[in-house]
Amino acid sequence: MSKRFVKKEEVERELQEIFQLIQQVDEKMEKVIAEVLEERYEQNKIQLDQLQEQLTNVERQLHRADVEREPGLPLSSKLYFV
Repeated sequence: MSKRFVKKEEVERELQEIFQLIQQVDEKMEKVIAEVLEERYEQNKIQLDQLQEQLTNVERQLHRADVEREPGLPLSSKLYFV
């Protein structure tokens, strides 16, 4: 009976160690996941900023092209002065 009791205590101790190891792994995984999410967020933010800058540049180019093509008076307005 005492051998059985010792084995039970040994098994409980080992199970407790396993449980602690699982908790440590879980904590580390939470940290890794949080770091990956933060890194991905930063990458997406940088990419979004770059895309917004590109869009702003395209809008400026379109605006400049419109200004350069726009005559002083539209053709229909010139006809009224004839």
